[in-house]
Amino acid sequence: MRHRRRRSCCGVTLAWLMAGVLGSSAAWGQSVQPRVEVLDNGLELLLVERHEQPTVCAGLFFDVGSVDDPRGRSGIAHMFEHMMFKGTRIIGTRDYQAERALIERQDALRAKMVQEMNRMRLMKRSGEISDVLDANQWTPQYAEMKKQYDELLEAERALMKDNELDAIYSRNGGAALNAGTTLDVTLYFVRLPANKLELFFWLESDRMANAVMREFYVERENVREERRLRTESTPTGKFDEAFEALFWQIHPYGIPVLGWASEVESITRDDVRKFYRKYYAPNRATLVMVGDFDSDKIVSMAQRYFGRIPPSKFERPLVVTEEPPSIAERRFYAEAETNPRVRVRYHAVAMGHRDEAALDVLSELLSGKSGRLYKRLVTKEDAAIGRPSAGNNSRKYAGYFQVSAVVKEGRTPEEVETFVLEEIDKLREGEITDYELQKVKNQVLADSVRRIKSNFGLMIQLGMYETWLDWSYLNDAPQRMLAVTADDVRRVVKKYFDPKTRTVAIYRTKEGAPSADSELEAVLADMPAEAQAHIKKTIERIRQAEDPNQLRSRLEMMEQMLGSGQDPEEQKPVLEYMVKVIKTRMAELEAAGDPKSETPQQGTRKESE
Repeated sequence: MRHRRRRSCCGVTLAWLMAGVLGSSAAWGQSVQPRVEVLDNGLELLLVERHEQPTVCAGLFFDVGSVDDPRGRSGIAHMFEHMMFKGTRIIGTRDYQAERALIERQDALRAKMVQEMNRMRLMKRSGEISDVLDANQWTPQYAEMKKQYDELLEAERALMKDNELDAIYSRNGGAALNAGTTLDVTLYFVRLPANKLELFFWLESDRMANAVMREFYVERENVREERRLRTESTPTGKFDEAFEALFWQIHPYGIPVLGWASEVESITRDDVRKFYRKYYAPNRATLVMVGDFDSDKIVSMAQRYFGRIPPSKFERPLVVTEEPPSIAERRFYAEAETNPRVRVRYHAVAMGHRDEAALDVLSELLSGKSGRLYKRLVTKEDAAIGRPSAGNNSRKYAGYFQVSAVVKEGRTPEEVETFVLEEIDKLREGEITDYELQKVKNQVLADSVRRIKSNFGLMIQLGMYETWLDWSYLNDAPQRMLAVTADDVRRVVKKYFDPKTRTVAIYRTKEGAPSADSELEAVLADMPAEAQAHIKKTIERIRQAEDPNQLRSRLEMMEQMLGSGQDPEEQKPVLEYMVKVIKTRMAELEAAGDPKSETPQQGTRKESE
C-alpha cells in the first residue's frame, strides 16, 4: 500500500524561490520594520502587519541545516524535515498508545537488523556480496527480519491517519503548506485566512513539541527515491554534486543536502529523535508572520501555545571548518545529455562580510542583457546562447562567486571560458564608468521594491536573513551597495579571482545523446539541476496537453506574472519560454480541429504543479 507523502520543496521550489525572492543580498531599497518579540523560552517573533487582504503568511525558521548533519549521517536534517509532516501524538493517529507499542517493537527489531546489515557490509568488503541494498543478496536472517518488520508496519498503518495535518489546514482555508531544507536553514510555511491563526499556533506548537517519527524507514526509502529522482536521474545532477565536492574540499557545504546514499541508509529513527531534541526547540527558531493580524494578539497566542515548550539546553556549535586556501586550479570535465556549458567558480565571502556588497555589484556588472558577459559572449563573439550569468552566493559560513554560460553549437567550452576570463581580467585594471555603476545600482534598488510587495516573499526574506545573520540586513544592505565604488570592484577582483583559486567545470554533450532544446537549455543554464528537471517535466506536460481551456488558463496566469513586474529578472526567460510553448501547443490543437478548442472558456483556474 502506497501512502501519499508531503511534498518537500527542498530541491525544486526552494531553489528557485531562494534565487528569485532573495536574489542578491545587496538588492534592498525599502526599509522594513517588523515588530520583534522574544519569549522567555527564546522563541523570536518577527511580525509585519499588512491589512490589504484577509490572509497571513506564516513561517517557522529553524537554525539548522545540512551543515549540521552529524559525521556519517549526511541527509539527516532533510530527513527530519520529511518526518515533521508525519503527525504528532494527537495528529495523524487513531490510537497513539497502541501505535507507540508497535513503534517500540519496530525499533527493537530494527536494532537487530542494523547488526545484520553491518555484517552484510563486512561481507561486501570481502567480496561475498556486491550490494547491501539488493534484496536478492540479503542474508536469510535479514530477509526474515525485514518480513517481520513489514508486518509490524502494516499494523501501524491501520492506526494512522495519513496526511491529517495537511487535511486540517486545507479544510480551514490553509494553502501552500510546505517546507524546505537548505545548507543552513530548515523552514516550514503556510498561508492562512486571518481568522484561522489560533489553529496555526496549536498545530505548529504541537509539531514542535510532540512530533512522532511514523513510518520512518518507509520515509527513508522515499528520501532515497527523491535522491534518485533529483540527482541521479537528471542529466547533470550527479556531475553537479561531484563538482560541489571538488570545490568544497573539506567544508561541509560540499556535502549534498539530500545526503550521500550510503549514509542516508544508515540513519536510524533514534538518530532523528536525538536530532529533533537538539535543534527543534523554541530557542532555535524564529516565527515570522506577515499579513492581516493584530500583533498584540499574536504575541499573546505565541506565549500561550509556544511559551509552554522548554528551550533546548544543547549548545549549538559553530561550524569551525574552514576551506583551506587553494594552491592550484581545479578542473572538472564531464559528458552529459545536455548542451555544452562552462562554469567558472571562485571562493568568496560569507554573508555580512565587508566585501560582499562589492561582489554583488560585480555580479550585476557582468549579468543580464546589458551586462558585460552578454555583450561579449553573445553579441560580439556569437559563442554562447541565452543569458550568461554571474552570481555572488554568500552563505552563513562561506560563499562563492560563479560565472556560467551555455555554449553555442559550433563553438567550444574552452573558447567561452577564455572570453569569460578575459572579461574578468578587464575588471582588474580597466575602466568601470560611473554610468555603468549607477545603472546597476538603480536596477537593484528597483528590484527591491518589487520583492517586498509579496507577503510571502517578505516572510521568507525576514526569516532567512534572521537565521543567516540578522533580519536588519534586509535594510542595511542597500547603503552598503550604494557605497560601492569602481575601485572597490577592482579590489575584490584582484583579491578573490586569482587563477590558482578557481574551479572550472566543462560539460560536453554526451555522444549519442538525444538532441537537446538549445533555447530551453540556455534559459535553465544557471538553475539547480533539481529545478531544471521540474521545469522540463512541466514543459513536457504542456506539450502533451489536450485541453485548450486549461492551456488558456495557464497562459493567462503566466502572462499576468510577466506583466506584473513582480517576478525576478532571472525568471523571465523561463516564463517567456513557457508562454511560447503553450501558444505552440494551442496552435497545434487548433490546427488539428480539436473540438475542445471551440469551447468557450468558463473562467480562469490557476493551477499549481
